[in-house]
This record gives sequence, structure tokens and C-alpha cells, in this order.
Amino acid sequence: MGLLNYITATSLDEDYAVASRRHAHERKSRQVKPSGFALLVLALFGVLVTTAAVQTARSAADTANSHSSLVAQINQRKHELVSLQAEASRLRQHVQSLQTQDLQATAEGRALQARLNTLGAATAALPVQGPGVRVIVDDAPGGGSGQQVLDKDLQKLVNGLWQVGAEAISVNGQRISNLTAIRRASQGITVNYRHINRPYVVSAIGPEQMGVRFLDTAGGQTWLALRSAVNLRFDINSEGSMKLPAASRLTLRHARAQEKHR
Repeated sequence: MGLLNYITATSLDEDYAVASRRHAHERKSRQVKPSGFALLVLALFGVLVTTAAVQTARSAADTANSHSSLVAQINQRKHELVSLQAEASRLRQHVQSLQTQDLQATAEGRALQARLNTLGAATAALPVQGPGVRVIVDDAPGGGSGQQVLDKDLQKLVNGLWQVGAEAISVNGQRISNLTAIRRASQGITVNYRHINRPYVVSAIGPEQMGVRFLDTAGGQTWLALRSAVNLRFDINSEGSMKLPAASRLTLRHARAQEKHR
């Protein structure tokens, strides 16, 4: 009975001990396996990072080389363009000199030269000099909304000067011709497709009293109202002599000579 009682009392403890050892062994095995896997993942990640760094460095070097090459090409093209423009200007002056010499050689040529000068001044193909008026306009101090000079305001000013007999007009050094466009673009104003800065200086060569007569036109009345209502700058003064440059763009794209009627 004593042996039976001992076996009964201790058999369950041995089972617990065996199960505990087995559980500890299995847990240790599970801990070892993930550690090896984690090392493998870290090694692969390190290889990827190194590869990416090498590729990035190579790409950066290639990009820098490409950028430097493009900059060098652009600078070279700029120098070539400047050289070609200078050569074209020299050739134009040479042709004009030869043309003037030929025309001055005969009375008929001199008459033709005078007609060419008149037409050149009227079409803005030639620079001109003479008395006239200079008008300076600008935004109101502070330049808030509704207090800025618009393209249509400059258009009315130029049209009013033509109306009172102006023979030549320029805006900030840009000669006005039949092909000129005064437009608003990107928060600014362009004349002959070139951006002009404030203040806007409108120079007009023409007859005496042109400034006084301009104030009686629709354009002049508009500017007097703008100065009074929104405080735009509007100064007009007579000038004894002014020089206006020739227009920079006079290329016709859709024109042809008119056929003579018999």
C-alpha cells in the first residue's frame, strides 16, 4: 500500500516535469530560428541600402555632368548668337551705306531717298527726331486694386496722341507701329511683345499744342478722370526736341502688294 500510494502521489509530478522540459526546449528552438531569420533580413536590407547609395551617387554624378554640359552648350550658343547678331547689324549698315551712296548719285535717287525717309518715319522703320510731348503715367501710390495702369489705359493714351497729329510715338523706348500690340500679360504690360516697367513714359513727336489738344480727346478726358478718381499719376510736358528709336519688329507675315486696277 505504501508503494502504491507513492506512485500515485508522484506520477503526476514527473509528467509535469517532462512537459515543462519539452516546453522549454521548444521555446528555445523558436527563439533561435527567428534570430537567424532576422540576421538574414538585416543583411539583405544592408545590401539594398548600399546598392541604392551607390546608384544614387552615380546618378548624381551623371546629372551633374549633364547639367554642366548643357550649361556649356547654352553659353556657347549665346556667344554664337551675339556674334551673328553683330555680323547682321554690320551687314545692314553696310547695305544701307551702299544704298545711300547710289541714291545720292542722281537727282532721281535723291528724290527716292527723300520718299524712303518719309515712309520710314511714318512706318517706324527709321529713328526720328523733333519736338513733341512726353507723358509720364504710373500706378497710384500703394498701387492697390483698381489703382493700377492697365493696357487699355495706355492704348487710349496712344490713340489720343495719334488723333491730335502725332507723327511718331514710343512707350518706354518701344516705337509704336502698325504692328504694335499693347497687352497685359503676367501682371505686367508688354509693348511689341516686350515687358515694360513702371513708370510708363510715352513720347510723341508732332505739331505744337499737341499736349493741350490731347486733353480734349476721349483719351485725355479718360486720363484726367483716372488722375482725379483713383490718383493715377498723369504728367504731360512739352519737349523742344526728342529722339525716338526705330521699331524693332516690322516683319509682315500675311501681306501682299495691292494689285493695280487698269
